[in-house]
Amino acid sequence: MPALEEEFRQFFERFDTSGADVFHEQFLSLDPARAAVVTRDQLRAVLPRRAQMFGSVGATGTRLRDLDARPLDELHALVETHWDVDFADENAEPLTLHATYLLRRTDDGWSVVVYLNHQDIGGVIANRGQTAST
Repeated sequence: MPALEEEFRQFFERFDTSGADVFHEQFLSLDPARAAVVTRDQLRAVLPRRAQMFGSVGATGTRLRDLDARPLDELHALVETHWDVDFADENAEPLTLHATYLLRRTDDGWSVVVYLNHQDIGGVIANRGQTAST
């Protein structure tokens, strides 16, 4: 299991450089407000806006803090993650994001087939922006 956890850690650490490429051609995206089937191309189109949204509150990136992986069968694994958001201001209030992924092993490696954000990211960012401006 430690080898598999290390494999998943490396997979998630590539998120910043690989972008949408780590997602299956079509995947299910869930959060507290909605559930939608999304294509990789649709994800590519929204990534710049997502980066802009995070940048609007001074975020400079995210770092994988921890993960809990559970193989489901030969092809699938459930991976729960926590991500720390990095801010330009070192004194900024910490922010941790929580997401769970259902991964499928393909000939090219792992790909995300279900992406569950446990928080409404837009709401979290909007609330943070309001807090920062007060």
